[in-house]
Amino acid sequence: MFALTNTVPSLEGAFDDVMGSALGYATRAARFSPCVDVVSTAHELVFQLDVPGVSYNDLDVTVEKGSRTLAIRGTRKYAAAPDGQRIVLGRSYGDFAITYTLPETCDGDRLVAHLADGVLTLRVPKTPKSAPRKIRIGGGGTPQAAL
Repeated sequence: MFALTNTVPSLEGAFDDVMGSALGYATRAARFSPCVDVVSTAHELVFQLDVPGVSYNDLDVTVEKGSRTLAIRGTRKYAAAPDGQRIVLGRSYGDFAITYTLPETCDGDRLVAHLADGVLTLRVPKTPKSAPRKIRIGGGGTPQAAL
């Protein structure tokens, strides 16, 4: 139905992150990657991304017309107390980017985005021509002409 491309986190510091987490002294946050649900209904595709702690200003949603590519980018920022020392960082932070190729049956020009309670919801309407057409069944022994 659609294709997903997710950015691959850098391997920089991967060994330190794994060992630090295993031994309980990670001082670098893991890379943030939001969980995503995609639901298809008769009239739209709905994307829901968990983005707790990410503000409107740190999100960017675009649709490229020619390629039907939906791109979702954002940043979850680390905000420590000015005099705070990082002891353990169990939550993830940083930039993320996810792209999808929308099916031809969707109208990316009418995409609507809404952020509430840490969930980014994107609704992409399907085009009317992609909706199933009800076929009338005639009876009484005489074939019906095509409508």
